[in-house]
Parts: sequence; structure tokens; C-alpha cells
Amino acid sequence: MVCPTYNRSRLIAQTLDSVRSQSVTDWELLVVSDGSTDDTEDWVRAAVGRDPRIRLIRTERHGHPSGPRNRGLAEARGEFIAYLDHDDVWHEAHLSALLTAFESGGDVVATGFELRDEEGRVTSSSRPLEMCWHPEIQALGAVFEPSRVAHRRGCAERVGGWRTGDGMEDWDLWLRLADAGARFVTVLDRTASLLDSAGTRRHHIAGRHHLRVAAFDNVRHAHAALSELRSGRHTSTLRAACAQDTRAWLRRMAASRDFVRPLGWNGDVEAELAEGWGEADGSWSELVLVQRAGRFELALPLACATVEHAERITAMVRRLQPAQWALIDEIIAACGAPGAYAYAPAGSGPV
Repeated sequence: MVCPTYNRSRLIAQTLDSVRSQSVTDWELLVVSDGSTDDTEDWVRAAVGRDPRIRLIRTERHGHPSGPRNRGLAEARGEFIAYLDHDDVWHEAHLSALLTAFESGGDVVATGFELRDEEGRVTSSSRPLEMCWHPEIQALGAVFEPSRVAHRRGCAERVGGWRTGDGMEDWDLWLRLADAGARFVTVLDRTASLLDSAGTRRHHIAGRHHLRVAAFDNVRHAHAALSELRSGRHTSTLRAACAQDTRAWLRRMAASRDFVRPLGWNGDVEAELAEGWGEADGSWSELVLVQRAGRFELALPLACATVEHAERITAMVRRLQPAQWALIDEIIAACGAPGAYAYAPAGSGPV
């Protein structure tokens, strides 16, 4: 197990205690301090004194969790590698659930989760449809936070390890593993509690790449289309188009041999969808105007790590969301903007 940390101080103790409380007892925890400057390492050393299964590793300051995670991978000696962020905790059956999933033949395993605020109150929890997996879901959505994922030893290194970049490094690694043919298995049990706080790093990753929606030769035409899309006049029709596209997409994926259901779950994916999973708000509030290569583009920021991934998403959504595309084309055409070219509709569902 690899736990990167930086200046967590005494709060790291509750994370370490959740590992020590696991029903599975044959484990090793590598706590990798990313050059902490407070007393975090003292708290870890105190835990090491009580439990030699915990090891403290200190690195120079990276300022990004990928470096410490790669150091942990290099030092790890177990057959399986699990990750735990320093502000999350595991329920006592977490490792047991992971091992059961590995026994079913998985290369990468993800468990269910609950989000808790800083007061310990549950703010949300995973639903069965969120635990379904398919290569297209992996490409389009930032699924599976590190604290609920484990993989067989060597998997990450074979695809280049953890990388730094402009987006979510976990999304980037899971996608590379999927592209390399790794078998994903998911577990319905909510065995990881993740911190739900605006102060966590995940909420501060800027979307520096874009899902391109439309391009214009004239900035006034671009502003006119942007205003129309943000006006709220198309919210209900966008929602209906989203529902139509998502149902068709899920129906097709569910019939595919690549579709992964959580272990032991045989529920109806469309019934889950009907309960509101992945519903788009239709507001286009995140739509931005950017200039690129002499043209003016309407685009949605993406937290993916590379421009290649962003281009992949842009190509996929047009193919997977035809109803939304048709609607976007109509809205842009109605703006009277000659020379406009629609790239992709607003994000919805897993996008």
C-alpha cells in the first residue's frame, strides 16, 4: 500500500489507524512524505513504533503526488498495490474486498465509496451504476479516486507509472492501463471514505485542455452563440437529448463483452439511470471562449492530463451523443453565425 503525504500533521494518524484496523493483516504500508516541513513524519514514526508493518519514506519535495507514488511502487514488496490518500480512510473490510476481486481475475480493482465532510458527515455515496465500467466510460470520465483502487504489482510500471501533467493523474493512469488491456473489476461495497472538501487537491486541478464545442471565424458570432447556449432557453431540450443519448449508450455498452458490472450486481442499468444518475443540468455554465489558430472556439474545460486525451474525448462525444449534437447544430445555426463548425456537445452523464 502506498500513501503519499505532505504536511498532514496529526490528522495522518486516523488514516494510518484505518489501515491497522483492516480485517486482512498481511500487509505493508509505505507512507511517502513529499518533503513535509511540519510534524507529519513524527506522527508516522510514532505509528511505525507501534506497528512495524508501516514504513516511512522521505523524498525531496515534488509538489505532486505522482512522484511519491512512484517511489512507493519502487519500494513495494507485495503482490498487489493499493493506494490511500492521506486525507481518506478505509473501512475494515477494504483489503478483504480487494483480495476477493483479485481472486476473480482482476488486474485493477475499484471499490465503492462514501464522501464525508470535515465533520465526518456522509454527503454522498456510490451507486451501482457508478461502479459499472467500460473502456469508453474510462476514456470519457475521471472515475475511481486512488484511495479505492488497487492493481497487481508491475501493472503501473508497464504503462509508464504515475505521471505529472495538467490534469488528474489517476484518470491518466487508469486510462493507460485500460488501453493496455488490463482487466478491471469493481466492488459494490463502499469500503473507502473520501474527504469531501473544497480544499482537497482534486477541486483545484484546472481544466487546461478542452472539449471543443464549436469554432467561429468571427468573435462576435462566437459571443452570440455563447450567450444563446448560456441563456437557459434550451435547458429542457438539452436534458431530454442527454437522456436519449445516455440510455442508448448504456444499452449498447451493457450488451458488450467489455462491460463490467460490480461483483454480484445484476441490476437494471436503465432503471438506475431513470433514478437520476448522470443527469446533465443543461446550463452550459462552464462553457468558455478560447482563441486557437486564428479561430474562436466554444469549449468545455477538461481535467484530463494531455491534449491527446482531450482530442480523443472530443471525437468520442460526437459519435456517442448524436441527439445532443443535432440540437447543438440547430442552436448554432439559429444564431445566424456563418462559418461556424460544431465540434462536440456539452458534457453530460459520464463525460
